[in-house]
Amino acid sequence: MARPTRTVVDDPLSSPGEPALRRIALLTETYSWITCVAFTLQLCFVGVGPGRLVLAALVPLVVASWWLWPRRDAWPVALAECAVAHGAVFVLPNPQPVIGFLFAVTVRRALRGGNEAFPVHAVPALLGYLTGFTVWVTVTPVAVTGPLVTSVVMPLVGLAVAAMALHEATRSARLVRDAHRTVEAVVRASPVGLVLVDADGVPRLHNDRARELLAWDPARPERVPCPHGPDITGCPRGCRSAEEAVEVPVTRADGSTGVLAVHAVPVEDVSERHTLVTAVDVSKRRELEDALRSRAERDELTGLAGRAHFLHLVDEALLAGEAVGLLVIDLDGFKEVNDADGHEAGDWYLVSAAERIGRAVGPVATAARLGGDEFAVLAPGHEVRDSARLATRVLSELARPLTGLGHETAIRASVGIAVSSPGIGTADLLRDADTAMYVAKREGGGRIRLFRPEMGERVLARQRDKADLRTAVSDGQLVLHYQPIVDLATSMPAGAEALVRWQRPGHGLLGPGEFIGLAEETGLIVPLGNKVLAGACEQAVRWREQGRELGVTVNVSTRQLSAPAFLPSLDRVLKTTGLPPERLTIEVTESVWADGAAMRGLMEVRETGVRVALDDFGTGYSSLSYLQRYPFDVVKIDKSFTGALSDTGRTAGVVRCIIDLADVLGAHTVAEGIETRAQADWLRDAGCAYAQGYLFGRPTPPTAFP
Repeated sequence: MARPTRTVVDDPLSSPGEPALRRIALLTETYSWITCVAFTLQLCFVGVGPGRLVLAALVPLVVASWWLWPRRDAWPVALAECAVAHGAVFVLPNPQPVIGFLFAVTVRRALRGGNEAFPVHAVPALLGYLTGFTVWVTVTPVAVTGPLVTSVVMPLVGLAVAAMALHEATRSARLVRDAHRTVEAVVRASPVGLVLVDADGVPRLHNDRARELLAWDPARPERVPCPHGPDITGCPRGCRSAEEAVEVPVTRADGSTGVLAVHAVPVEDVSERHTLVTAVDVSKRRELEDALRSRAERDELTGLAGRAHFLHLVDEALLAGEAVGLLVIDLDGFKEVNDADGHEAGDWYLVSAAERIGRAVGPVATAARLGGDEFAVLAPGHEVRDSARLATRVLSELARPLTGLGHETAIRASVGIAVSSPGIGTADLLRDADTAMYVAKREGGGRIRLFRPEMGERVLARQRDKADLRTAVSDGQLVLHYQPIVDLATSMPAGAEALVRWQRPGHGLLGPGEFIGLAEETGLIVPLGNKVLAGACEQAVRWREQGRELGVTVNVSTRQLSAPAFLPSLDRVLKTTGLPPERLTIEVTESVWADGAAMRGLMEVRETGVRVALDDFGTGYSSLSYLQRYPFDVVKIDKSFTGALSDTGRTAGVVRCIIDLADVLGAHTVAEGIETRAQADWLRDAGCAYAQGYLFGRPTPPTAFP
């Protein structure tokens, strides 16, 4: 820890803040050395008997141990002191010099003993003196008086008290030193910058981490800054006593910048007014927070504003009180791109659309990706006309030729516009724009629609229809009617086509034209189609049990066929009902050729023995190459041809060509929409095998089937 004024040394008597103890120790040690020198001289020149020289030689050895081992309190030294104290009583005229020697060695040990064994090591010298005095009194004709005993005992008591007090003071100083060193080690190792400043804001103590974080010159620590001024202790906004840390930008020595969290806490219960300041580097945390905030505010794929941030911007724009234009943009045909070219191509398509929308709106508006293939544009200050012009620019930019999918294409989109009105909230404005977009998509896509109140009513009705259809699929409101398919040679039913009806409460019996499109839109076509398939197979088995060998034809959507679970579901129905596969015909339209997954599913179905019929032949994507590559068992002639047989010879020629083509390909033909006997006779003569229409029977419940 760097300090302008103070240092730490190893001597416990030199601990910071203990000058009085240092002076006492110095005086005591000086007195101890002088006393021992005087005691040695007394032994040599005042003592009697040959033993005095031995004792005089032992005293320098004891004193030499102080110099050789200043922190070591060994037993041999204590025994030598005992011998000196015991023998000196007999060789000196009186015992007073011995008490001076005892004082010297005892207080020296109290100061430098270095361990808690100090009292134990001091006992031998005292015992040596007491035993010597006792023997001296016994063998010497001296009267034992109170003053004599007092002169011997009281100095020893005072000596013991003084030595213990001095030892405790020394031990306390050592503990203070150890605590100081511990705190110093903690402060040095701390990853937190610590600075102690005085009342004027001048740093008095600081660690290396603080100097590093605050980019101080090692020789000149500066004041601790704050966001509101040059000095945190003099901050006019009270940063010195704030409960929370404040963030301070700093420029490091290498020129890089960072952010510090600085917290100042007044130090209580001290003689001078001080403040402890902590500094923590939060640069990495700030970068992470900024990255997370950016990720929350930006769509990761396109870089446009994300949904949550965009809605926040709409809130702020509405609070500003000016008109707000909101565009909701949905890409037309994105699912087909994703399915045909893969998700990577789909992502590229979305990024391209985002770039074009961003260019179209420019700096006057904010573009966002709400999710999937849905985008939005916030245009503050835009009334209806401005918003419409902005939407036109968006569609024009999207419609420019786009390359990158292996072919040149354009991005089509449906745009809904809503303009704010007084009191409207973000959720309502977004709902209105979404409603207008939905109407644009329902009308064919590639167009712009401005929200009108009646649109909301239609959308609500559409939402009710969706909810009711979902209930119908799960609650058994869907019923099957069957229309006979007649053998023209015998005029007898050879099979039946299953046609679904919705027995909707309060609306009567609805035909498929009123809800199949809704089922396709909501994805309910899959569970609906599975119910129709299972019900038709069960009915065919019941007819078979009644002795009627009638096959059933079931219409299957392209979406059903492309689902991976369709084939397992078909196998399960056939096994559960026991219907032979050849008694079931799956009927599809020519649109199946545009869906690779559906075509693969259809060929797998045909391999199970189930028959495949091509419905409405000649009205869609008819291709002889498809007919040759993917064989069908049945080709159905659309009623638009059979209904016009009597109009022109050209129509009759087309129908005859279809019959002949099917015969060449090994398929039977079924003519639809037969309403007159003349139509039936013509088709039979032309070689058509089967027919269905009102002439032979309308779709009816199985109980009324002819």
